[in-house]
Amino acid sequence: MAVKQARKPPVDFIRALSKGGLDDVHVIRRETAERVLTPERERLLETVAEGDVESVRDLARQLDRNVSVVSRDLDVLFEADIVNFEKDGRSKKPVLAHEHVVVEPLALNGEVRARSE
Repeated sequence: MAVKQARKPPVDFIRALSKGGLDDVHVIRRETAERVLTPERERLLETVAEGDVESVRDLARQLDRNVSVVSRDLDVLFEADIVNFEKDGRSKKPVLAHEHVVVEPLALNGEVRARSE
């Protein structure tokens, strides 16, 4: 039985991003992005990126979503190292964990391929 080895993002790819001016880059695998970056979570990230979010409850209010659902979405994004939390008393303020999040490209025979639709 073959065992899959965990892949790490190619170091050369990350260095190229850094040389291109993208500091604080977090590269996630395509499979992770497909599972984690749903349209609602992307909207959530856009709102957090704007910087006017005081807490998880405030974020849920701004998005007109249930607090427990937003909290679960944030937990998924936290596990993928896309968001962090800053504690302020009893509340947690969601913040982006990195300046840039990049989905690892699919490379076949040395060529980067776009995902076929």
